[in-house]
Amino acid sequence: MIDKNKTILKPWGKEIILEKKKNYCVKKLWVRQGEKLSLQSHKNRFEVWTVLTGKIEAQKGSSKILLEPGDFTKINKNEKHRITGLKESWVLEVAFGQVRQNDIIRFEDNYGRGKK
Repeated sequence: MIDKNKTILKPWGKEIILEKKKNYCVKKLWVRQGEKLSLQSHKNRFEVWTVLTGKIEAQKGSSKILLEPGDFTKINKNEKHRITGLKESWVLEVAFGQVRQNDIIRFEDNYGRGKK
């Protein structure tokens, strides 16, 4: 288990873990304008993203949608996905299922992080 409000710096911004339990995890993601998270998928969890501030492009499979404050989307298990910050943005991410780092399958990454 991870302590509440743990901040992890990322090359695209940062994530703050608000709560992590065995079968769910709640994070706030801060995404810098122009930065992208990895194109990735997860076998054992699905996620819901809600934009709190800013504007993002959410890629889900081959589709891309624009999301602004109050907008949300669900990322299904095994669905390729990524966030691009169109403006500096805060996104609430709630993941359900087995939430583990070794569940990340990376397909593309702008920061040299390999497939896992």
